[in-house]
Amino acid sequence: MQKTFLVSLALTFSIPLFSQSIKDLDFLIGSWEVEETIYPGTEKEYQEIGKRTCEYYLNGQFIKCESQTIVQKNGHERYYSYIINYDKKEECFRATNLAHDFPLHGQFKWFLDKDNQRIIAITPKNVIEDRFFRAVISYADPDKLVWNGWASMFKKDKDWVQIFNDVATRIE
Repeated sequence: MQKTFLVSLALTFSIPLFSQSIKDLDFLIGSWEVEETIYPGTEKEYQEIGKRTCEYYLNGQFIKCESQTIVQKNGHERYYSYIINYDKKEECFRATNLAHDFPLHGQFKWFLDKDNQRIIAITPKNVIEDRFFRAVISYADPDKLVWNGWASMFKKDKDWVQIFNDVATRIE
């Protein structure tokens, strides 16, 4: 009886409760109008407004989101992309950020929280020299994505500073 229980318990914990795939991020697919506030609530605050298009990429194994925004205070155009895939081994999504005006490539782990309809994003290592990054992307409204991001000097530092608020509204 005890051996049967232990075998059942072992099987229960070795079988994942649900399997994720890139299709779980299907809500990203489409065209979006973007309004991003950088350093919200500080003297450095400024806005970027533009468009973002997300589509499946590389035979449907990735999602590519390409954005073009204009910095409202100076008219500077920005181009940046996210390439996202699902990492079965790590059981998370991997998002790589590329920007035409920024030399470093951001690498993030995204954890999908289906119950709360959000993505929790973290950097596995420092992303901008000595800075660490975390974010929450809410997709509770299928026509609006709200993305808030914070940075900190050190992983364990309790002083996280909000560095952006990105609101994307579905165009199509």
